[in-house]
Amino acid sequence: MTLIDKLAYSSKLAHVKAGSKLLAALVVMSICLAFGSPAVSATTIVLMSAATLFMGGCRLKRYAKLMLVPMAFVATGVLTIIVCRLGPGDSSLFSFRLPGADYGVTASSLYMGARVMLKALGAVTCLYFFSLNTPMNSFLSLLRRRFPGVLAELMELMYRFIFIIWDEAGRIRTAQASRLGYGGFSDSLRSLGELAAVVFIRAFRRADRIGLALESRGFEGNFEYLCETESSSPGLTALTALSAAALAAVGTLERALK
Repeated sequence: MTLIDKLAYSSKLAHVKAGSKLLAALVVMSICLAFGSPAVSATTIVLMSAATLFMGGCRLKRYAKLMLVPMAFVATGVLTIIVCRLGPGDSSLFSFRLPGADYGVTASSLYMGARVMLKALGAVTCLYFFSLNTPMNSFLSLLRRRFPGVLAELMELMYRFIFIIWDEAGRIRTAQASRLGYGGFSDSLRSLGELAAVVFIRAFRRADRIGLALESRGFEGNFEYLCETESSSPGLTALTALSAAALAAVGTLERALK
């Protein structure tokens, strides 16, 4: 079981209807993306993070570690927005010269980069609110009620086999590291190439064994789950309404002040 699965099953909102949590995440994320202003995005980050920490019961340290992963990807992309090519006479906060052109950071590029980063992190906090408080079985049950069953089955298999491949890659890397496979740069490149070549072969073999095990137990193409009874949450409904109203008010006020 992965860390996200553990947090989802131990969440205080685990037994709340998945549809209510999905609606809350989508409503807040839609407003955040629609306005796209730094103030609305920052408010979204605060509201959804507070909901995950206090309503869901997630620990701050774990939540911060999980946020570091998307922040690293977002920061890499935003860096290409902040650092731009300077034209003749352009004022910059910081500049440097490369062969053929001048590059630097301007006030407008810095604002645009901050805007994009806050908007992306706002959307991430909405998705984290849903994924860290919704067990996978509950989400798949919701899919089966709204979409064709084959779609839910394919998503279930894809989700499980991602971690099968990850587990096989971890085993191979541990075996390589125990034999000094990553002792230097050249050894690391060679070991990484061998890992990529072998991991999918072993994953396919493991998938075949899992398929045979399922068939031997009478699997006919449908996964059956024992899902606990889900309940509604008036507090979550109120939070969704208040968050939507607060974000709309912040966005409208910011536009009026411009």
